Amino acid sequence: MPRCLQKAGWLVSIGLMLWLITGVCVPAVWASSRQITGFHHTRWTSDDGLGAVFDVQQAADGYLWLTTSTGVFRFDGVRFQSIEEVTNGAVENSQIHSAFLSSSGGVWLKTRAAGLLLWKDGRLSVYTDRRCTPALQMEGLAEDQDGALWIQGSAGLFHMRGSVCEQVGAEHGYPGGFPAAILVDRKGTVWVRTLAGDLLFLPRGQSKFQRLPYAAGAISAAFVLAAPAHNAFLHEAPDGAIWLSDDYGLRRVTNAAGAPVVSSLPGKERKENTQFGDFTFGADGSLWATSDKGVRRFDHVERWQTPVAMADSPGERFTTEQGLSSNTAWKVLIDRESSIWVGMNAGLDQLRRTTLTALVLPQTEEHDFGVAAGDQGSVWIGNRSMPLTRVADDGSITTFPETHGTVCLRRDRNGTIWSAGGGDSQLWRYSATGLTSLHYPEEEAGPVISLAVDRNGDPWISTAIGGTYHFSHGVWSRQNETLGKRPGIIGAMTGDDAGNVWFGFSNNLVRWDGSDYQRFSFPNGARGVSESTMSVRGDHVWLGGSGGIELFTQGHFYLLHWIDQGLPGRVSGVVETETGELWANGSSGVTHVSAAELARWLGDPTSAISADHLAALDGLPGYSAERIPEPSVAESREGRLWFATAKGVAWLDPAKLEENRNRIPPPVMITAILANGKTYAVPNSLKLPAHTDKLEIDYTALSLAIPERVLFRYKLDGVDNEWQDAGTRRQAFYTSLPPGHYRFHVIACNNDGVWNESGASLGFALAPAYYQTWWFTALCGLVAVLILRWLIRLRIRSITHEMQSRLAERLAERERIARDLHDTLLQSFQGLMMKLYTLTYVLDRPAAAREKLEGLLEEGRQAIDEGRDAVRGMRSSTVTQNDLAHALAMVGERLAAEQNAQNPVDFRVTVEGKPRDMHPILRDEVYRVASEATRNAFRHSGATRIAVEICYDHRQLLVRIEDNGKGINPKVLDCGGREGHYGLTGMRERAKLAGGKLTVRSRLDSGTEIELTIPASLVYAKTS
Repeated sequence: MPRCLQKAGWLVSIGLMLWLITGVCVPAVWASSRQITGFHHTRWTSDDGLGAVFDVQQAADGYLWLTTSTGVFRFDGVRFQSIEEVTNGAVENSQIHSAFLSSSGGVWLKTRAAGLLLWKDGRLSVYTDRRCTPALQMEGLAEDQDGALWIQGSAGLFHMRGSVCEQVGAEHGYPGGFPAAILVDRKGTVWVRTLAGDLLFLPRGQSKFQRLPYAAGAISAAFVLAAPAHNAFLHEAPDGAIWLSDDYGLRRVTNAAGAPVVSSLPGKERKENTQFGDFTFGADGSLWATSDKGVRRFDHVERWQTPVAMADSPGERFTTEQGLSSNTAWKVLIDRESSIWVGMNAGLDQLRRTTLTALVLPQTEEHDFGVAAGDQGSVWIGNRSMPLTRVADDGSITTFPETHGTVCLRRDRNGTIWSAGGGDSQLWRYSATGLTSLHYPEEEAGPVISLAVDRNGDPWISTAIGGTYHFSHGVWSRQNETLGKRPGIIGAMTGDDAGNVWFGFSNNLVRWDGSDYQRFSFPNGARGVSESTMSVRGDHVWLGGSGGIELFTQGHFYLLHWIDQGLPGRVSGVVETETGELWANGSSGVTHVSAAELARWLGDPTSAISADHLAALDGLPGYSAERIPEPSVAESREGRLWFATAKGVAWLDPAKLEENRNRIPPPVMITAILANGKTYAVPNSLKLPAHTDKLEIDYTALSLAIPERVLFRYKLDGVDNEWQDAGTRRQAFYTSLPPGHYRFHVIACNNDGVWNESGASLGFALAPAYYQTWWFTALCGLVAVLILRWLIRLRIRSITHEMQSRLAERLAERERIARDLHDTLLQSFQGLMMKLYTLTYVLDRPAAAREKLEGLLEEGRQAIDEGRDAVRGMRSSTVTQNDLAHALAMVGERLAAEQNAQNPVDFRVTVEGKPRDMHPILRDEVYRVASEATRNAFRHSGATRIAVEICYDHRQLLVRIEDNGKGINPKVLDCGGREGHYGLTGMRERAKLAGGKLTVRSRLDSGTEIELTIPASLVYAKTS
């Protein structure tokens, strides 16, 4: 059992005996272990491609450079790049031994066989003088203010200025031998620790080393004989003092003024059990050192009475027991954002100071903790597997085992601590008189989950089954009916500094002022946040629950709407601090609203509110539950805030938030361009090949504190009109960019939202393919002009041909009309004229003249009809008629009516096959050919029978006109028609224009047969 009590007389002794006998324990106290706290720990091991990490350096641009057992790497907090990737293949990983960063921005690379290499501005320079190659993997190089190198060579100390390498010897005051450590301080003084133990210094501007008298201590034989395997370390403290770490210990050898430090080192009979290695200094005055037992941190070493760091020196340790990857640490570095990087046998570890500091607690099961702020920086905690426990400001712990599991914790306005949980008595109170128990109704049914004390000093409790009780004058009374709270409803309850008790449940808010209730209801039946926790500051009543956070003030309810819609999650604790800030704890972490933002929102509660979010990366050990225990956040009278989760308890000082803010805008780098899967280096300007369709631009921001919270925005001139929010993504993608010149811009912010507005930019050009060049465009334009000209000419030719065709058609039509007029109207009028001439011979006989005149008038009428028929042949069309048989029947009937009654003609039209629609123009041509043939049969054949046959065949259209007349003279057929007559000629022309064939068969006194055939593909109309 840990011995927890100081000397406290016989009463404590009796209590201790009772604990030994019965198991009932009085308060127990543990001394906290001296381990490093308040840091977030991240590590990278062989799973990330790293082996042992021997050296860690930070370049001026912010990159970390690592010397490892698997090669040299560059690290931006997210991605490790091998030296081969960094140099775009200029060197191979296997060639490089280690790296050293030059103040000029270059990187010195130590090779196994090729001497020193300098990689700078994308170029590799080789220094082949092997004497100036460092013998050690760690350290080995130092750079003075002139850019010259001081080198730990195998043969001694060397100085390289430019490309000239010279050995430093006795003429420079150097005794020779391997230099165990080299340092160039801020004044330009060169310090060298020799294997023999001498400490030499060369002030800037002088030519000979001087010896510094100091307590060198005993140098082990192993150190001297093993040479490069046991180097020492020299570093300058922030105050200018010089510190040395070697086999004899870690110690200060000069003060801030440069004078030797005289100290009494431990005697030779004392053997130090901690071997310190490399070390560095923090901005807060701390010293961090590697050792064979992990990492040590010493505070305010400038205040030490003795300059020596020993194993029992006051400080903190971080070992494998606290999660360090290995106890064998080689290098410790504090970067410019104050993160601590440790290189060790198992990989690389980062320790970053967190906003929240977790308490170091005894091992317990993971149950949600309750928390209440105590006096003098202390805190009261507990959970279902931990009894009531007090943690003092110095980390010492006192527990009260009789309280068993803790479910509810409260501190009333008088400073009394109330605890509810398991045990014989489930309700306890701790005050100046000690720990006392208090029984309450429904103890067996469920524990107390909420508690408050009114201005009369009377406690109020709410149980897990929904009962609300008031303890007054030694009696508990149930208040559910008085409150208007239905059975089973739990709600929330809290007390304020004025002694009022507030109840929130079922969209109701009730205040007990010590003598009476005052009730408030949500307006218009609106629902609240399903409140499970409450707190009060002045006239602000804050309600938190699964629906977020709501404020009741001056008779009105206001629900908080958040700019970040992921906040605040399910709330289990909310508090407004004395400084006017709002803090909430819940299932998504801690939500913080600054005093200025809260004041702005109170002026316009309808607006959205912005907030900060703290989670595991900020030191929060897990997340809290939604309900029990509550509240999960408490404010101490000193202003410290305590947050309880399922894994522990953490605290922060809001007053120091702004002090710890990361104010360094992150340097932004564009690291690579990938075009169609090929990687290109990033010079000042880049020309990408033609046919570049897929473009990826890789970039990074060198904020190593919390790289998971580094945000990016980018823009490509000519493509993006606005900045594109990339979130944490470190690549931009573009496809199908046209050839041309572009400039890419990217900016970033660090984990605290500080933006580097300058960012980085890169200009590049996309080369055009041959078909994207100006000359190809011009050539295409010329070809297009020529093609257009050819098409125009072709069109003109087509139009000319069409016009000529139309003119030919019109000419043919005119010829046909002329033929018709010649054969009909003109001949009729010529005969009429001759008969009128003969009329003059019978004028003296009136009766004969009259008869003759009437006959001439009838012949004139017939001539007019024939002329009208000729005109009708020019104007009529069957476009509006689909029945060709009907149209020809009408022609036959009209012609038959004109015949002499003594010579009647038998005229018939027959149809074979199903009639089909024809193209209108071709239908007109067929009609005109058939009607002309019918007319000729009636007028010239002297036939008594005329038949028209129409055959709709799937291959062709056939129209046949037959008569039994006198036939046509073969000579006339052979000549193509009678001279001066154009009937047959016109029909043949129409048949040809229609794409058909006209056949005429006739013999004298045996009738005539005229047959017209047209292919179906031409004559029939297409069906849709």
